[in-house]
Amino acid sequence: MNRFIDMHCHILPGVDDGSQTPEETKEMLRQEWEEGTRVIVATPHYHKTRGKNDLALIKEQLLLTRKLAREVHPKLQVCLGMEIYYSDEIPELLKTGEVVPIRKSRYVLVEFSPGDSFRHIQNAVKLVQMKGYSVVVAHIERYTCLRNDISNVEYLKEMGAYLQVNTGSIVGDYGRNVKKFLREILKRNLADLVGTDAHNTTKRRPSMQKAYEEVKKLCGQEYADCIFEKNARKMLKNEEITDRN
Repeated sequence: MNRFIDMHCHILPGVDDGSQTPEETKEMLRQEWEEGTRVIVATPHYHKTRGKNDLALIKEQLLLTRKLAREVHPKLQVCLGMEIYYSDEIPELLKTGEVVPIRKSRYVLVEFSPGDSFRHIQNAVKLVQMKGYSVVVAHIERYTCLRNDISNVEYLKEMGAYLQVNTGSIVGDYGRNVKKFLREILKRNLADLVGTDAHNTTKRRPSMQKAYEEVKKLCGQEYADCIFEKNARKMLKNEEITDRN
């Protein structure tokens, strides 16, 4: 039986542009369990327009979501992280604890604007690393500078960044070009982690199984298991991923 870990999900109710009600959150949790997901990293936005809620509210909604998860199944776990939109203030906010890494580890999920330059992304990764954190670059398929030059993806990995991709992009929900780019990323074993980036129960629902089967068919079960579960489990334990594929 698959035991997926969803590393990127907007499942906390009423904190960003993801789930808006406890009822919607519970249905998303049910969908996750049925897809084979056993651990969900809740990643509310820290973003200038899509959510900048204080940690007190986020932690309150995390407790509620964990309660709802137990009602779906006692073994369904929910951990806390953040999807942090990079700005110059982020390294300092990590230091003060106003934005948080994944499950109190050294791993930080960071996003950028689709049109940001590679130099900007490269410098941001370096600055966060200098604070002692490991950067997980969210949904790498969204950034034009990476899609246009796959060597930039390889360079980020050489810098020590970890690369997360979305399940919907793997199966083609965001167009043929994105899917083609990710097929090349996956064939080169450049991706480290997978997340649903789910926001609701319909158009952006949490769906893991179809993407897993596609990666397994393209790259083999060993690699599929690594990016859908094993690497994430090491991150949640704050362990180093020694095999970077």
